[in-house]
Amino acid sequence: MIAVARQESGARKLKGHDITELERFDPEVTHMIVFDVLSRESPIGDKGEWMRLFLIEAGYKKALENQGRSFIRILNHAKVSQGNLRYDRLDGER
Repeated sequence: MIAVARQESGARKLKGHDITELERFDPEVTHMIVFDVLSRESPIGDKGEWMRLFLIEAGYKKALENQGRSFIRILNHAKVSQGNLRYDRLDGER
């Protein structure tokens, strides 16, 4: 039902990890990012895709490097602890 509602609303589908993925509960996973792929040179995803990934610390640092190289733009970030997400900011805040 959620998938149908999302499709009817016209919301963009995120590639990568689903919000319910088991990776979220891995004790080494400390970050969740949603990002826009800006470049064909991006090491992950295709240009124009929106993606969600659950990452360990090294993966998050690599994502920040890729953002610095204009391959991706991180749209949302949350700290992950025992599967719980603690967002940096609420939607609409800048």
